[in-house]
Amino acid sequence: MAERSLVELLEELIAIPSVNPDTTNDRSCSGELRIGEYVAAYLEARGFCIEWQDRETGRPNVIASFGPESAAARTLLLEAHLDTVGVDGMSRPPFKSVVENTRLYGRGACDDKGPMAAALHALRPPVLDALVSRGIRVVFVGAMGEEKGNIGAERLVERGFKADMALILEPTDLAIVHAHKGALWFEVEVRGRAGHGSDPARGVSAIAAMTEIIRFLGSETDEAAARTSNPVLGKPTLNIGSIHGGASVNIVPDRCVIEVDRRLLPEEDGSLLIEQTQAKLDQMKRVGQTTGHEIRIIKMGMPFHTASDSALVAGLSAACTACGLRPKTEGAAWYSDAGALSKVCPEIVVFGPGSIRQAHTVDEYIELEELERGSKILELFLGKI
Repeated sequence: MAERSLVELLEELIAIPSVNPDTTNDRSCSGELRIGEYVAAYLEARGFCIEWQDRETGRPNVIASFGPESAAARTLLLEAHLDTVGVDGMSRPPFKSVVENTRLYGRGACDDKGPMAAALHALRPPVLDALVSRGIRVVFVGAMGEEKGNIGAERLVERGFKADMALILEPTDLAIVHAHKGALWFEVEVRGRAGHGSDPARGVSAIAAMTEIIRFLGSETDEAAARTSNPVLGKPTLNIGSIHGGASVNIVPDRCVIEVDRRLLPEEDGSLLIEQTQAKLDQMKRVGQTTGHEIRIIKMGMPFHTASDSALVAGLSAACTACGLRPKTEGAAWYSDAGALSKVCPEIVVFGPGSIRQAHTVDEYIELEELERGSKILELFLGKI
């Protein structure tokens, strides 16, 4: 594979559709196999050994390693997700890069093909050889399914992957994100008994019962915020993302369902909240406020917090300084593959060029200067870590 400039590399990545199948009905642009094959070929040409997870499904993880595992003192993971969100309503061709002034437009330009390109371009042969000479084995993972549940990262963990340090490539405006909240998503269904709207006492309103559950969840979050506050991440939060119930204005509703997004601090246990909600629902059924209920967990995403004075943060901060950028360390309320991978990586951060504010937008772009600077920072980081 011929050497490409960083911009050419990003343009080629954008030109390969890799839309998460859950965000499109167009099979011609969905799935991660094509982009996975490109990343695998790119890294294989640079001496990486390639391993696939679930290639036959069309939605694989690509695991590329450089350096012998047996001789490595440490393993460094670089991880980027292969999938993008859908492309409906985009203001420019989603898979044809458009450069206007200082920006490059296209689906994935900042989330996540820009950060991915910055890292791939930084993995030059002299950098890789120097890492191995210092006893560091490098693993680059292209993960599937990040946009809808961090599936690829979870799969990687389930199959026994481990690393000493991990750099998760996401658009952070070149800030070093060393902590983010966990994401507990779950669905609550309550059931009642239908009746005529003119005589509601003869029925059991599932919507009325759900209002009590919503109040309960709000009070629980307020209590958690009062007793727990993280100096980097702030307080836990709650969002009721959707509610569905009832059939008609004149019928007592016999079913109501909500979807809950509860953001967790590292000090919290999401399973405890599920247990408390279950206990509340059981109590409501006993006194006749409902006729039944169910909780369905959609996602239990772990929070993570790496110390700001860790070797990983220090190394990345030094690389930023060497590039003339004042290092910025921060926490984030959003979620990434770092949560899942923190189970198997003692030190982990999220970093990359591009703005999270541009992710998923109809005019997604990345600033070319930031793209170049991000790749240079990564190259310097790899040269010193």
